[in-house]
Amino acid sequence: ILRVEDLQKYYGNRGSVTRALDHIGFCVEKGEFLGIMGASGSGKTTLPNCISTLDTVTSGRIYVEGEDITALRGAALCAFRGQKLGFIFQDFNLLDTFTLEDNIYLPLVLASKSYSEMSTSLAPIALRLGITELLKKYPYEVSGGQKQRLSIARAIAKDPEIFIFDDSFSALDFKTDSQLRKALKEYTKDATTVIVAQRIS
Repeated sequence: ILRVEDLQKYYGNRGSVTRALDHIGFCVEKGEFLGIMGASGSGKTTLPNCISTLDTVTSGRIYVEGEDITALRGAALCAFRGQKLGFIFQDFNLLDTFTLEDNIYLPLVLASKSYSEMSTSLAPIALRLGITELLKKYPYEVSGGQKQRLSIARAIAKDPEIFIFDDSFSALDFKTDSQLRKALKEYTKDATTVIVAQRIS
């Protein structure tokens, strides 16, 4: 499902260049779990950002189901992000002026889902993650752990083919971490590919 070929990502200019990714290549099969482990500054966030097209590559190619996503632009790029990916950010990326429910619905609205489809798919996920009572609240009214539950619900509700976690569990307590991992396993199909970038000391 994913093939990365000779990927390079450099930051800076000729006087000071940081090689975040230097000739990286690998393949991931559909349904596989891939862990990207590294210390802070090792490029473990840059790699999933490039795979998810949140960042552009300096050179190299990334293929998802045979399609070169580094060549996508405009509407085709938006469609790829909306249909193929569920990205769970370390800093949640929730919109403060939207309720938590609307934050979850936003990518589904962009995918042209009806309200009945959205509410039907969200109800069991919210119950499993323990966020049903929080849905009408705003991000500033809930804790960090609750925000993380919401961002996971948002990704699961899209039913993506690839989940990408950017160090999403490192700040959670053990109980919350365990609950969220179980929920993720429950709501992902056998064919769902999971990529986790995790910081190590």
